[in-house]
Amino acid sequence: MGEDSTWGHPYSSVQTAADNGAECIVVSVLGAPPLLLFAIPITLVDMGSALVVDTVMLPIDLAMTPDDPDLKTPRSLVCHYDYKI
Repeated sequence: MGEDSTWGHPYSSVQTAADNGAECIVVSVLGAPPLLLFAIPITLVDMGSALVVDTVMLPIDLAMTPDDPDLKTPRSLVCHYDYKI
């Protein structure tokens, strides 16, 4: 299943969508504030669809043992801002 598999992590896609949405909103605020008109609705749709899919997959996630139980955000973020000055 790979080293960053989400199987066995209940609601991991919702967590990833929230983390990615927060990063994209920060990048939009700092880089181009008008992009917030797209970033916020897309984040809400992404979180909503992830919630539905994760709820459907919840019995399978609960039945499986994750490869890495300490994994918090199993997938890399699409938007990432380097906070160094």
